[in-house]
Amino acid sequence: MFNPFPGLRPFEADEDHLFFGREKEIDELLRRLRACRFLSIIGTSGSGKSSLVRSGLIPSLYGGFMVGASPSWRIAIMRPGEDPIRHLAEALNSQGVLGTTGELETTNGVLLEATLRRGTRGLVEAVRQARMLDQDNLLIVVDQFEELFRFRRNNQLENSRNEAVAFVKLLLEAAQQEELPIYIVITMRSDFIGDCMDFAGLPEAVNSGLYLVPRMTRDELRSAITGPVAVGGGSIAQRLVLRLLNDFGDEYDQLPILQHALMRTWDYWARRSPSTDAIDVEDYEAIGTFRQALSIHAEEAYEETGTDGAKMLAERIFKALTDTFSDHRGIRRPTSVGDLTAISESTQADVVRIVEIFRRPGRSFLMPPANVPLDDRSVIDLSHESFMRCWGRLVGWAEEEKVSADIYSRLSDAEIWFEEGRAGLWRNPELEIGQKWKLESRPTAAWAQRYNSSFAQVMGFLDRSEAEWQRLNDEKKRERQKKLRQTQWAAGILGSLLLIALFLADFAWRQTRRAENNLQLAKKAVDESLSSAGREQGREAGDLPQVEQFRKELLDKAETFYSLFAQQNSTNANLRSEEARAHSRLGDINRLMGRDKEAVQEYNESIDQFSVLVKQYPTQNEFRQALAYSHNWLGETIRDALDRKSSLNSSADADKEYSEAIRLQEELHKEQPTNVLYQQELARTYYNRGIIRYGMHADDGMRSDFRKAVELLEPLVSKTQTTVDTSENPDPAQDLARVYNNYAIVVSNTGQTTEAQGFYEKAIALAEQLVQKRPENREYKVELAQYCINEARMLEAAGESRLTEARSERALKLVEELAEPTPSLAIKMVQALQLRGQLLRPHDPDAAKALTDQAFDLLRDVDEKSAKNVTPFSALYMNIGVNYLELAQDDLAHGDKAGARTALGYLTAILSHLSPEDKQILIEPYQDLQGKLSIGPTRH
Repeated sequence: MFNPFPGLRPFEADEDHLFFGREKEIDELLRRLRACRFLSIIGTSGSGKSSLVRSGLIPSLYGGFMVGASPSWRIAIMRPGEDPIRHLAEALNSQGVLGTTGELETTNGVLLEATLRRGTRGLVEAVRQARMLDQDNLLIVVDQFEELFRFRRNNQLENSRNEAVAFVKLLLEAAQQEELPIYIVITMRSDFIGDCMDFAGLPEAVNSGLYLVPRMTRDELRSAITGPVAVGGGSIAQRLVLRLLNDFGDEYDQLPILQHALMRTWDYWARRSPSTDAIDVEDYEAIGTFRQALSIHAEEAYEETGTDGAKMLAERIFKALTDTFSDHRGIRRPTSVGDLTAISESTQADVVRIVEIFRRPGRSFLMPPANVPLDDRSVIDLSHESFMRCWGRLVGWAEEEKVSADIYSRLSDAEIWFEEGRAGLWRNPELEIGQKWKLESRPTAAWAQRYNSSFAQVMGFLDRSEAEWQRLNDEKKRERQKKLRQTQWAAGILGSLLLIALFLADFAWRQTRRAENNLQLAKKAVDESLSSAGREQGREAGDLPQVEQFRKELLDKAETFYSLFAQQNSTNANLRSEEARAHSRLGDINRLMGRDKEAVQEYNESIDQFSVLVKQYPTQNEFRQALAYSHNWLGETIRDALDRKSSLNSSADADKEYSEAIRLQEELHKEQPTNVLYQQELARTYYNRGIIRYGMHADDGMRSDFRKAVELLEPLVSKTQTTVDTSENPDPAQDLARVYNNYAIVVSNTGQTTEAQGFYEKAIALAEQLVQKRPENREYKVELAQYCINEARMLEAAGESRLTEARSERALKLVEELAEPTPSLAIKMVQALQLRGQLLRPHDPDAAKALTDQAFDLLRDVDEKSAKNVTPFSALYMNIGVNYLELAQDDLAHGDKAGARTALGYLTAILSHLSPEDKQILIEPYQDLQGKLSIGPTRH
């Protein structure tokens, strides 16, 4: 008695007595191979392609079942890997194919490879020179043909494109000629079939010999289960057979998972009582069933590795064996023991010990099989791609490897561009990401070889970037400007909150007396105020002194009201929804008052209560809308707390809440596609999630979310009228302008200035329309000013002075139009004045000096009056300080020592407001100017 199930690996040619359920398919393959010498077997991952060839077609050929061909076959089985022609030569050089034994074995292999590389008929010539017997046929099986596409697309592997094209031409030429009996069979995942279009002649060849692996019928699956059991000497209960068939269902692409579950079930049964009972349901359930057996089994092997060091080694080995970077669909990456040793910076003995744990009999997670001894040249591979999908730990490792490879790829591209003079050294935030990656990933030359062979140059580029960042004082002005640009971009980055409507204050004043006289009217006033605030992304206009105190009083009253209301316990659906809504409002209140922990607690309570109502009343759209609202604002609360570094939650937690809100809002939008409010709320949640994904460096997801928000908002903006009351909900054009601005910031930070400018122009155009339509709306003007400042910063860095000046002038004019600027608006005026002064300095130093003085005076005034730190004042002082430093240097260069001393005096006053890091940047040029002006050292 023996275990007849191979697990994840495919059946081999000598296991055809265990291969059941594919008899019709084998006959069809023989018929098609007789008619077409290039047979392409296509199927999804896990549909049994390799087993069908190895344990079905090949034994049948050896048995003489192909009409018109002799039973004498020489069969070479290979996978393309990173060097397909070399691997083809190695397969042909095997004994029983075209290889020899003894001293000539190595020489014959070299000659075979040289012949293959000689031209498109290289394979035909190699077979001709081998002088096979007249009755011999040659079959070349190219398993996992899709590996060829990965390496053809990999620009980092030398000659990979030419190698792939040459390999395909060899196969096509050999299949098309009729002089020699050469047959080609390839197996390929169906999701890669479109990649064939990149090779001349390959689509036609695939079409001519196409065989799409059909799903197994229920009877065929039954045979694949019961047949091997009988051959192995066991028996299986009928109810377990039915359970397996039902569990497998329509997942016809999970045959390796089924084989693994059967292997595990047999082993458990054999240890229990093989001589008395049939394999039954309790044996199947004991190993975790079809769904969990593989993951549980893999975790057992992982824990068996022992120490933390061994587990880390296992992680590095499996990361090296998986590839989701070259192709997001995920493919295996066979790697030699020697390469694994180098990649993991370990010893060969330790690597082999880990591999043995995962490939021992009864596991077979790794290949080659356990009976094949391992040496430095042995190639280790995953038994099947399904292992990458079903072992949760490996899924996480593969994603980490993808991120690591992406960072290295970006770093290598940057190094090439730097050498070509198209880009500079890395700086923050890229440099910070690179430093963190280097520390955590500990990359090696062997690891990097698969992505870019220039490891030393790439790491040298990163080292040079680090050194250049440390030597800020070597080139003071250039490095200082770089530092300023980072600070200025940070001020406008996506994490900054958008503006709250000023009409909140006006509305609140009108409701004050009514709220004091009647609690119910207070509830209504608070609901409308919170609704307005809740739909916004920030509080730019909310720091008016008279509004700040009122808001606190209003929120305190609202909190008292809703705390009492939330304590009610009713069975009435409407009252229960009001109770749930009360918790949502308490979440809004705590969020607006900066109490993150309490806000998260209230939103979660609201989510729990609304979730029950949604299940009980699935047709009540208002319940789903309210549930989505709580999920979205819980995500916003977590994101805000992360920005302030005061949260115990992670970005992934915020992403999860946004995603759940989107799921609910998508349902509502699909059911009522004409409901503008549903569509607008869905768009807003998409760009909220896009912002958090930008912070998570999930660029593809972030761009997709921003695009989706744009797609949803653009039709609303284009309508002449909407059903949305913009007195309580932002105008769709306002939302769309915000998305364009955010998108522009993201794109500009990747160096795509032209594309970013296009988005800024769209944002500015929409904001201009809003200002023209409602000139009394301060919020519209503030946002338009911010968009102009953001674009001006980017264009100034790109050297576009003409449009930069126009945008900065527009921003300054907008801010000046606001009669009594709030502290935050005054900060924007400081930014506009400082930027304008910086731009005027080269050709109008007097005007530049006046504007800088005005900016400094205004900043000091705001700083003194501000009761809280509403903006990073230090960064603004730094910008103005640089203006004064450059003005002093210009005055001194033109012999105006009095003007230089005046500017230096202002700089002296500024130094005390700077952070230690910023002060360190300015102190040396400041002291240099003191020396040139014969001014004694000043105490700061």
